[in-house]
Amino acid sequence: MDRERKAILRSALQFVDVTGHRRTSISDKFSPLEVPQEDLPHVGPFIAPSPELLYMLLPEPTATTPQSSSVQWPDHISDKTLEKMASTLLSDNDHEHGQLFYQYCVCVYVKAIFHLYQKPRAYKDPRINAQFLKSKKLYETYAFRALRSLNFLNAPTLPFVQALISAAFFMQYLGNMSQSWILNSHAARLITALGYHEIRNPVGNSSLDKEIHSVLCWCFYLDRTLSTLLYRPLSLPEPRISPTDLITVDQSLPHNPLLRILFDLAQVQGELLNCGMADNTRQIIANHSRLQERMEAIYSKIQSSRVSTPSYIASDWISCEFSYYAILVDILRSRLKCTFSPLTHKECVSYSRKSLRALHHIQKNLADTPGFVDPYPSFLTWTVFLYPLSPFFVLFCNIIGELDMDDYNLMQDITQSLSQFAASPYISKLPKLLDYLQNLCIPLIQAKQRMDPQVKVPTLYPSMTGTWHDHPATHENAHLLMARSPYMDPVARAYPQQLQTPSDGGYAPDDALMWQLFNSELSLEWFESDSFYH
Repeated sequence: MDRERKAILRSALQFVDVTGHRRTSISDKFSPLEVPQEDLPHVGPFIAPSPELLYMLLPEPTATTPQSSSVQWPDHISDKTLEKMASTLLSDNDHEHGQLFYQYCVCVYVKAIFHLYQKPRAYKDPRINAQFLKSKKLYETYAFRALRSLNFLNAPTLPFVQALISAAFFMQYLGNMSQSWILNSHAARLITALGYHEIRNPVGNSSLDKEIHSVLCWCFYLDRTLSTLLYRPLSLPEPRISPTDLITVDQSLPHNPLLRILFDLAQVQGELLNCGMADNTRQIIANHSRLQERMEAIYSKIQSSRVSTPSYIASDWISCEFSYYAILVDILRSRLKCTFSPLTHKECVSYSRKSLRALHHIQKNLADTPGFVDPYPSFLTWTVFLYPLSPFFVLFCNIIGELDMDDYNLMQDITQSLSQFAASPYISKLPKLLDYLQNLCIPLIQAKQRMDPQVKVPTLYPSMTGTWHDHPATHENAHLLMARSPYMDPVARAYPQQLQTPSDGGYAPDDALMWQLFNSELSLEWFESDSFYH
């Protein structure tokens, strides 16, 4: 049994290591504004938004409390801003369209995509949904073409920033997180050039002030979450004021409490990227403790805010729960790299389960989420494709270390659910990764099932007394073993020398192999290589 587990660890590490190092060999196949040809099914000239489309998007002036059929996920384009853009597009009769025209077109078409994305909540007729899907594909095509018409040498302007953030949301919605980061990073540079990041007073009530506050909030959110996801440096300087304080105080918007939570979580992610840069271990531990306290406060907000949540956005809060625990797992993994604690490790495994159980709940209740008319439910791009994969690696390690059948069944259920969403070229590769890791465990699980239930299998994980199976580990040598990990260091953002296995064909110590896999950092950027599984 022990030799079988070591072999599985070694195979998993080899696979993840090869996968990770392919990042440096990915050819520059696409420019930031290029997309695979299959993403552009409709060939032809660019078509401006029709008056009918603009009429559809404009909100009813008498609208009061949102209903489940009309509620829209908020973004940086308010109703007032959209009205201004529609007015400009309707009055533009010049065939030589300028940059402002294309900037507004990007915003409007992305807005239209998300508008239709909500429609399946209200309409169940398959013919209507088929037309929605056809229209959404057209809007995607025209959004791409408008984006390609933007001149990135233009002077910084607020509409240019708005168009770039809309484009970043669009790429994120498709699952192309790397291009989403690139577009949002350019928006961050323009925001910095315009000085918006230096806002100190959130009181401004003019329409222009609100537009500026909104782009700053959403650029901040995308910058922190995507940079953490892709292990890249931050692009937007730390704002003078917390983005949470810039959110509109309009209490009639049902998503407002959730947005505050997401921006708070993004703030934590940004701080976690720099958490290990302190001068000494004591300070690093203090930084982690401070972040954990922040997470406890955020959790209290989640619990209190969900009490008054309308039922039609309940699934959004479950997605938030997945994200919360995924970030908490990342914090605890980062802490364990600095100093080992059996209790911290146990918490890390527990929170990984909670994160993946939240994801599994959404998968089992797709009818409660929007976007299920698509070839894949778009909630995936707001959960497993926007937040770290840490819970998957932690639970996979626990399956090997503890032979936990419940964890194995949970991973199996999630992988099987994801495998049906192969239509997206980005999402389809995630189930393949999880399926590969899960299949490695099958012989181990089968051996466990053949054993007498009374037989106690020794663990490859630390016990609550702080010792390892066959290999006693102190805090000091555990730290040294983790420091030798061949995977990306989140602080140095480099690949240390790979840990060598014995030349006699034996294995590295159990704890070294386990910690390497436990601390694996797999950026979704690597999924974009065509040779990923070749």
